[in-house]
Amino acid sequence: MSGFLILAFSLSIFLFFGLLEYRNHSKRRDKIRIRIHVNGTRGKSSVTRLIASGLRAGGYRVVAKITGTLPRLILPDGSERDIIRFGFPNIIEQKILVREASENDAEVLVSECMALLPFHQWISEEKFIKATHYVITNVLEDHLEIMGPEKFDVALAFSGALPFGGRVFSSEKEYGSLLEKLTKERNSDFYSVISEDLPGEEEMKAFGYLEHPENVGLALNVCLSLGVSREKALQGMWEALPDPGANTTVELASEGKTIRFVNGFAANDPDSARKAWNFAVRNFPGTEKRIALVNCRKDRQERSRQLAGEISDWIENSPDLIVCIGEATRSFRIGGKNRSVPILDAEGKNDLEVFQLLHSISSEKTLIVGLGNIADLGLQLSDLFRVGAREFSNI
Repeated sequence: MSGFLILAFSLSIFLFFGLLEYRNHSKRRDKIRIRIHVNGTRGKSSVTRLIASGLRAGGYRVVAKITGTLPRLILPDGSERDIIRFGFPNIIEQKILVREASENDAEVLVSECMALLPFHQWISEEKFIKATHYVITNVLEDHLEIMGPEKFDVALAFSGALPFGGRVFSSEKEYGSLLEKLTKERNSDFYSVISEDLPGEEEMKAFGYLEHPENVGLALNVCLSLGVSREKALQGMWEALPDPGANTTVELASEGKTIRFVNGFAANDPDSARKAWNFAVRNFPGTEKRIALVNCRKDRQERSRQLAGEISDWIENSPDLIVCIGEATRSFRIGGKNRSVPILDAEGKNDLEVFQLLHSISSEKTLIVGLGNIADLGLQLSDLFRVGAREFSNI
Protein backbone atom coordinates (compact mmCIF):
# COMPACT_ATOMS: atom_id res chain seq x y z
CA MET A 1 0.00 0.00 0.00
CA SER A 2 1.43 3.38 -1.03
CA GLY A 3 2.14 6.13 1.45
CA PHE A 4 -0.65 8.23 -0.07
CA LEU A 5 -3.26 5.51 0.51
CA ILE A 6 -2.09 5.02 4.09
CA LEU A 7 -2.38 8.75 4.71
CA ALA A 8 -5.82 8.91 3.08
CA PHE A 9 -7.04 5.93 5.12
CA SER A 10 -5.70 7.42 8.36
CA LEU A 11 -7.34 10.77 7.65
CA SER A 12 -10.64 9.04 6.89
CA ILE A 13 -10.54 7.19 10.20
CA PHE A 14 -9.66 10.41 12.03
CA LEU A 15 -12.49 12.28 10.29
CA PHE A 16 -14.99 9.50 11.05
CA PHE A 17 -14.26 9.47 14.77
CA GLY A 18 -14.18 13.27 14.85
CA LEU A 19 -17.64 13.50 13.31
CA LEU A 20 -18.89 10.75 15.64
CA GLU A 21 -17.56 12.62 18.68
CA TYR A 22 -19.14 15.89 17.54
CA ARG A 23 -22.46 14.12 16.95
CA ASN A 24 -22.38 12.70 20.47
CA HIS A 25 -21.45 16.13 21.86
CA SER A 26 -24.37 17.73 20.02
CA LYS A 27 -26.78 15.14 21.41
CA ARG A 28 -25.58 15.73 24.96
CA ARG A 29 -25.76 19.49 24.51
CA ASP A 30 -29.25 19.48 23.03
CA LYS A 31 -30.53 17.52 26.05
CA ILE A 32 -29.81 20.59 28.19
CA ARG A 33 -32.75 22.93 27.77
CA ILE A 34 -31.13 26.17 29.01
CA ARG A 35 -27.57 27.04 27.97
CA ILE A 36 -26.06 30.29 29.24
CA HIS A 37 -22.81 31.62 27.76
CA VAL A 38 -21.11 34.43 29.74
CA ASN A 39 -18.68 36.72 27.93
CA GLY A 40 -17.18 40.19 28.44
CA THR A 41 -14.00 41.86 29.65
CA ARG A 42 -14.46 41.90 33.43
CA GLY A 43 -16.67 40.02 35.86
CA LYS A 44 -17.29 36.88 33.79
CA SER A 45 -16.38 34.48 36.60
CA SER A 46 -18.40 36.38 39.19
CA VAL A 47 -21.46 36.68 36.95
CA THR A 48 -21.26 32.98 36.06
CA ARG A 49 -21.22 32.08 39.77
CA LEU A 50 -24.03 34.51 40.57
CA ILE A 51 -26.28 33.19 37.80
CA ALA A 52 -25.63 29.56 38.77
CA SER A 53 -26.31 30.17 42.47
CA GLY A 54 -29.42 32.25 41.79
CA LEU A 55 -30.93 29.62 39.49
CA ARG A 56 -29.98 26.84 41.89
CA ALA A 57 -31.86 28.66 44.66
CA GLY A 58 -34.83 28.82 42.30
CA GLY A 59 -34.96 25.04 42.02
CA TYR A 60 -33.01 24.44 38.80
CA ARG A 61 -30.41 21.69 38.42
CA VAL A 62 -27.38 23.69 37.33
CA VAL A 63 -23.87 22.78 36.22
CA ALA A 64 -21.48 25.68 35.67
CA LYS A 65 -17.90 26.13 34.57
CA ILE A 66 -15.55 28.88 35.76
CA THR A 67 -12.53 29.73 33.64
CA GLY A 68 -11.14 32.63 35.70
CA THR A 69 -8.60 32.55 38.51
CA LEU A 70 -8.91 28.79 39.02
CA PRO A 71 -10.81 26.66 36.45
CA ARG A 72 -13.61 24.81 38.20
CA LEU A 73 -16.83 22.91 37.63
CA ILE A 74 -19.75 23.78 39.90
CA LEU A 75 -22.09 20.81 40.34
CA PRO A 76 -25.87 20.79 41.01
CA ASP A 77 -25.39 20.61 44.80
CA GLY A 78 -23.11 23.66 44.75
CA SER A 79 -19.93 21.68 45.34
CA GLU A 80 -16.91 22.46 43.19
CA ARG A 81 -14.32 20.38 41.40
CA ASP A 82 -11.02 21.59 39.95
CA ILE A 83 -10.46 21.19 36.23
CA ILE A 84 -7.02 19.67 35.68
CA ARG A 85 -5.30 21.16 32.65
CA PHE A 86 -2.40 19.66 30.74
CA GLY A 87 -0.80 22.58 28.93
CA PHE A 88 -2.54 25.79 27.94
CA PRO A 89 -6.32 26.37 28.18
CA ASN A 90 -8.20 25.09 25.15
CA ILE A 91 -11.80 25.74 24.08
CA ILE A 92 -12.26 21.99 23.57
CA GLU A 93 -12.49 22.06 27.38
CA GLN A 94 -16.10 23.18 26.87
CA LYS A 95 -16.89 19.57 25.99
CA ILE A 96 -16.12 18.64 29.60
CA LEU A 97 -18.83 20.99 30.80
CA VAL A 98 -21.41 19.68 28.35
CA ARG A 99 -20.62 16.06 29.24
CA GLU A 100 -20.75 16.82 32.98
CA ALA A 101 -24.04 18.69 32.63
CA SER A 102 -25.58 15.88 30.59
CA GLU A 103 -24.44 13.16 33.01
CA ASN A 104 -25.88 15.15 35.93
CA ASP A 105 -29.24 15.61 34.16
CA ALA A 106 -28.78 19.36 34.38
CA GLU A 107 -31.58 21.63 33.25
CA VAL A 108 -29.18 24.56 33.00
CA LEU A 109 -25.61 24.88 31.78
CA VAL A 110 -23.72 28.10 32.60
CA SER A 111 -20.36 28.56 30.93
CA GLU A 112 -17.83 31.35 31.19
CA CYS A 113 -16.39 32.02 27.74
CA MET A 114 -12.72 31.08 27.75
CA ALA A 115 -11.82 32.27 24.24
CA LEU A 116 -10.06 35.51 23.32
CA LEU A 117 -9.57 35.28 19.56
CA PRO A 118 -12.82 36.38 17.85
CA PHE A 119 -12.86 33.22 15.73
CA HIS A 120 -12.45 31.04 18.81
CA GLN A 121 -15.29 32.91 20.52
CA TRP A 122 -17.51 32.09 17.55
CA ILE A 123 -16.41 28.43 17.58
CA SER A 124 -17.05 28.18 21.33
CA GLU A 125 -20.59 29.47 20.83
CA GLU A 126 -21.56 27.94 17.50
CA LYS A 127 -20.00 24.48 17.87
CA PHE A 128 -19.83 23.87 21.62
CA ILE A 129 -22.48 25.82 23.57
CA LYS A 130 -25.18 27.14 21.19
CA ALA A 131 -26.52 29.40 23.92
CA THR A 132 -30.15 30.09 24.59
CA HIS A 133 -28.98 33.00 26.79
CA TYR A 134 -25.86 35.05 26.04
CA VAL A 135 -24.38 37.48 28.56
CA ILE A 136 -21.91 40.31 27.88
CA THR A 137 -20.73 41.83 31.15
CA ASN A 138 -18.93 44.87 29.72
CA VAL A 139 -16.55 46.08 27.01
CA LEU A 140 -13.22 47.43 28.28
CA GLU A 141 -9.76 48.10 26.86
CA ASP A 142 -8.09 44.77 27.49
CA HIS A 143 -6.42 42.16 25.27
CA LEU A 144 -6.32 44.78 22.52
CA GLU A 145 -3.43 42.89 20.91
CA ILE A 146 -5.88 40.04 20.26
CA MET A 147 -9.31 41.67 19.91
CA GLY A 148 -8.27 45.26 19.12
CA PRO A 149 -6.70 47.50 18.17
CA GLU A 150 -9.57 49.66 19.44
CA LYS A 151 -12.19 49.25 22.15
CA PHE A 152 -14.83 49.22 19.41
CA ASP A 153 -13.21 46.07 17.99
CA VAL A 154 -13.57 44.37 21.37
CA ALA A 155 -17.32 45.02 21.24
CA LEU A 156 -17.43 43.49 17.75
CA ALA A 157 -15.46 40.46 18.96
CA PHE A 158 -18.00 39.77 21.72
CA SER A 159 -20.90 40.29 19.32
CA GLY A 160 -19.49 37.67 16.97
CA ALA A 161 -20.75 35.01 19.38
CA LEU A 162 -24.30 36.40 19.63
CA PRO A 163 -26.86 33.58 19.34
CA PHE A 164 -29.62 33.38 16.76
CA GLY A 165 -33.13 33.41 18.20
CA GLY A 166 -31.99 33.66 21.81
CA ARG A 167 -31.82 36.18 24.64
CA VAL A 168 -28.92 38.56 25.20
CA PHE A 169 -28.20 40.38 28.48
CA SER A 170 -25.63 43.11 29.08
CA SER A 171 -24.67 45.86 31.50
CA GLU A 172 -22.45 47.55 28.89
CA LYS A 173 -23.32 51.23 28.46
CA GLU A 174 -20.98 52.76 25.87
CA TYR A 175 -21.60 50.10 23.23
CA GLY A 176 -25.02 49.00 24.46
CA SER A 177 -26.86 50.40 21.44
CA LEU A 178 -24.45 48.64 19.06
CA LEU A 179 -24.89 45.32 20.86
CA GLU A 180 -28.67 45.75 20.79
CA LYS A 181 -28.63 46.47 17.04
CA LEU A 182 -26.47 43.43 16.27
CA THR A 183 -28.58 41.26 18.59
CA LYS A 184 -31.78 42.16 16.78
CA GLU A 185 -30.12 41.39 13.44
CA ARG A 186 -29.85 37.80 14.71
CA ASN A 187 -33.51 37.73 15.70
CA SER A 188 -32.62 37.66 19.40
CA ASP A 189 -34.03 39.73 22.26
CA PHE A 190 -31.79 42.25 24.04
CA TYR A 191 -32.03 43.11 27.75
CA SER A 192 -29.95 45.96 29.16
CA VAL A 193 -29.29 46.45 32.87
CA ILE A 194 -30.72 49.78 34.03
CA SER A 195 -30.38 51.55 37.37
CA GLU A 196 -33.67 50.08 38.64
CA ASP A 197 -32.23 46.58 38.18
CA LEU A 198 -29.28 47.19 40.49
CA PRO A 199 -29.40 45.89 44.07
CA GLY A 200 -29.73 48.38 46.90
CA GLU A 201 -27.08 49.22 49.46
CA GLU A 202 -28.49 46.85 52.09
CA GLU A 203 -28.72 44.01 49.56
CA MET A 204 -25.06 44.53 48.63
CA LYS A 205 -24.00 44.52 52.29
CA ALA A 206 -25.32 40.96 52.58
CA PHE A 207 -22.46 39.70 50.42
CA GLY A 208 -19.49 38.46 52.40
CA TYR A 209 -17.09 40.04 49.92
CA LEU A 210 -16.90 43.17 47.74
CA GLU A 211 -19.13 42.44 44.75
CA HIS A 212 -20.04 44.89 42.00
CA PRO A 213 -23.72 45.94 41.79
CA GLU A 214 -23.57 45.71 37.98
CA ASN A 215 -22.61 42.03 38.20
CA VAL A 216 -25.47 41.29 40.59
CA GLY A 217 -27.99 43.27 38.53
CA LEU A 218 -26.97 41.43 35.38
CA ALA A 219 -27.24 38.01 37.04
CA LEU A 220 -30.62 38.96 38.53
CA ASN A 221 -31.96 39.85 35.08
CA VAL A 222 -31.01 36.41 33.79
CA CYS A 223 -32.59 34.67 36.79
CA LEU A 224 -35.79 36.73 36.52
CA SER A 225 -36.09 35.84 32.83
CA LEU A 226 -36.17 32.17 33.86
CA GLY A 227 -38.90 32.62 36.46
CA VAL A 228 -36.79 32.86 39.63
CA SER A 229 -37.93 35.60 42.01
CA ARG A 230 -35.56 38.38 42.97
CA GLU A 231 -35.69 37.34 46.64
CA LYS A 232 -34.83 33.69 45.97
CA ALA A 233 -32.09 34.56 43.50
CA LEU A 234 -30.46 37.01 45.90
CA GLN A 235 -30.61 34.53 48.75
CA GLY A 236 -28.78 31.99 46.62
CA MET A 237 -26.17 34.55 45.59
CA TRP A 238 -25.51 35.59 49.18
CA GLU A 239 -24.86 31.99 50.20
CA ALA A 240 -22.62 31.10 47.24
CA LEU A 241 -18.84 30.85 47.40
CA PRO A 242 -17.05 33.85 45.86
CA ASP A 243 -14.52 33.44 43.08
CA PRO A 244 -10.89 33.27 44.32
CA GLY A 245 -10.33 36.50 42.39
CA ALA A 246 -13.22 38.31 44.09
CA ASN A 247 -12.60 41.58 45.94
CA THR A 248 -12.34 40.15 49.44
CA THR A 249 -11.08 42.17 52.41
CA VAL A 250 -9.16 41.04 55.49
CA GLU A 251 -7.90 42.96 58.51
CA LEU A 252 -4.60 42.07 60.10
CA ALA A 253 -3.61 43.40 63.54
CA SER A 254 -0.04 42.90 64.71
CA GLU A 255 2.65 44.80 66.64
CA GLY A 256 0.46 47.86 67.06
CA LYS A 257 -0.39 48.00 63.36
CA THR A 258 -3.78 47.53 61.72
CA ILE A 259 -3.58 46.58 58.04
CA ARG A 260 -6.62 46.28 55.81
CA PHE A 261 -5.87 44.29 52.67
CA VAL A 262 -8.27 44.46 49.71
CA ASN A 263 -7.81 41.77 47.06
CA GLY A 264 -8.35 43.74 43.87
CA PHE A 265 -5.76 41.77 41.90
CA ALA A 266 -8.36 40.68 39.34
CA ALA A 267 -8.71 44.37 38.38
CA ASN A 268 -6.04 44.21 35.69
CA ASP A 269 -7.19 46.90 33.26
CA PRO A 270 -7.11 50.68 33.91
CA ASP A 271 -10.87 51.14 34.35
CA SER A 272 -11.30 48.18 36.71
CA ALA A 273 -8.21 49.16 38.71
CA ARG A 274 -9.56 52.67 39.23
CA LYS A 275 -12.92 51.32 40.39
CA ALA A 276 -11.29 48.84 42.78
CA TRP A 277 -9.02 51.52 44.26
CA ASN A 278 -11.79 54.10 44.70
CA PHE A 279 -14.08 51.46 46.19
CA ALA A 280 -11.45 50.53 48.78
CA VAL A 281 -10.60 54.15 49.64
CA ARG A 282 -14.29 55.05 49.96
CA ASN A 283 -15.10 52.10 52.21
CA PHE A 284 -12.02 52.38 54.44
CA PRO A 285 -11.50 56.07 55.26
CA GLY A 286 -9.22 57.35 57.99
CA THR A 287 -6.14 55.32 57.07
CA GLU A 288 -2.73 56.88 57.59
CA LYS A 289 -1.07 55.18 54.64
CA ARG A 290 -2.48 53.89 51.35
CA ILE A 291 -0.41 51.41 49.35
CA ALA A 292 -1.13 50.25 45.80
CA LEU A 293 0.33 46.75 45.46
CA VAL A 294 0.79 46.03 41.74
CA ASN A 295 1.48 42.48 40.55
CA CYS A 296 3.29 42.56 37.19
CA ARG A 297 3.63 39.75 34.65
CA LYS A 298 6.36 39.22 32.08
CA ASP A 299 3.80 38.36 29.39
CA ARG A 300 1.61 41.40 30.18
CA GLN A 301 4.12 44.25 29.99
CA GLU A 302 1.90 46.50 27.89
CA ARG A 303 -0.84 46.11 30.49
CA SER A 304 1.66 47.12 33.20
CA ARG A 305 2.46 50.31 31.28
CA GLN A 306 -1.25 51.07 30.84
CA LEU A 307 -1.88 50.55 34.54
CA ALA A 308 1.05 52.80 35.47
CA GLY A 309 -0.35 55.55 33.28
CA GLU A 310 -3.78 55.14 34.87
CA ILE A 311 -2.45 55.36 38.44
CA SER A 312 -0.51 58.49 37.43
CA ASP A 313 -3.86 60.19 36.83
CA TRP A 314 -5.19 59.46 40.33
CA ILE A 315 -4.89 62.92 41.84
CA GLU A 316 -7.70 63.11 44.41
CA ASN A 317 -7.30 59.59 45.86
CA SER A 318 -3.64 59.08 45.11
CA PRO A 319 -1.68 56.26 46.81
CA ASP A 320 1.04 57.21 49.27
CA LEU A 321 3.25 54.43 47.93
CA ILE A 322 3.25 51.97 45.02
CA VAL A 323 4.86 48.57 45.55
CA CYS A 324 5.65 46.58 42.37
CA ILE A 325 5.92 42.81 42.66
CA GLY A 326 6.12 39.90 40.24
CA GLU A 327 8.13 39.97 37.01
CA ALA A 328 9.19 42.64 34.49
CA THR A 329 8.33 45.45 36.91
CA ARG A 330 10.46 47.85 34.85
CA SER A 331 7.54 48.18 32.39
CA PHE A 332 5.41 49.59 35.20
CA ARG A 333 8.16 51.88 36.47
CA ILE A 334 8.69 53.31 32.98
CA GLY A 335 4.97 53.91 32.55
CA GLY A 336 4.70 55.73 35.87
CA LYS A 337 8.03 57.58 35.94
CA ASN A 338 6.49 61.06 35.71
CA ARG A 339 4.45 60.92 38.88
CA SER A 340 5.27 62.13 42.37
CA VAL A 341 4.22 58.97 44.25
CA PRO A 342 7.28 56.87 45.15
CA ILE A 343 7.58 53.37 43.69
CA LEU A 344 9.16 50.55 45.68
CA ASP A 345 10.35 47.77 43.37
CA ALA A 346 10.10 44.32 44.97
CA GLU A 347 10.59 42.27 41.79
CA GLY A 348 11.64 38.68 42.38
CA LYS A 349 10.51 38.47 46.00
CA ASN A 350 8.29 35.54 46.95
CA ASP A 351 4.94 35.81 48.73
CA LEU A 352 6.36 35.58 52.27
CA GLU A 353 9.07 38.15 51.55
CA VAL A 354 6.51 40.57 50.09
CA PHE A 355 4.19 39.97 53.05
CA GLN A 356 6.97 40.77 55.51
CA LEU A 357 8.02 43.83 53.48
CA LEU A 358 4.49 45.22 53.46
CA HIS A 359 4.17 44.71 57.20
CA SER A 360 7.48 46.47 57.85
CA ILE A 361 6.57 49.58 55.81
CA SER A 362 3.01 49.87 57.12
CA SER A 363 1.99 52.55 59.60
CA GLU A 364 -0.48 52.17 62.48
CA LYS A 365 -3.45 52.24 60.08
CA THR A 366 -2.66 51.11 56.54
CA LEU A 367 -4.79 50.25 53.51
CA ILE A 368 -3.21 47.91 50.93
CA VAL A 369 -5.04 47.30 47.64
CA GLY A 370 -3.79 44.53 45.34
CA LEU A 371 -3.99 45.41 41.64
CA GLY A 372 -2.59 44.19 38.33
CA ASN A 373 -3.08 40.43 38.16
CA ILE A 374 -4.39 37.64 40.37
CA ALA A 375 -2.20 34.92 38.85
CA ASP A 376 0.62 33.29 40.80
CA LEU A 377 1.93 35.82 43.33
CA GLY A 378 -1.40 37.68 43.51
CA LEU A 379 -3.30 34.57 44.56
CA GLN A 380 -0.51 33.46 46.90
CA LEU A 381 -0.47 36.81 48.69
CA SER A 382 -4.26 36.87 48.98
CA ASP A 383 -4.14 33.47 50.66
CA LEU A 384 -1.26 34.55 52.89
CA PHE A 385 -3.09 37.68 54.07
CA ARG A 386 -6.21 35.64 54.77
CA VAL A 387 -4.29 33.06 56.82
CA GLY A 388 -2.23 35.79 58.51
CA ALA A 389 -5.35 37.70 59.50
CA ARG A 390 -6.78 34.59 61.18
CA GLU A 391 -3.52 33.83 62.98
CA PHE A 392 -2.97 37.38 64.22
CA SER A 393 -6.60 37.67 65.33
CA ASN A 394 -5.95 34.83 67.79
CA ILE A 395 -2.95 36.51 69.41
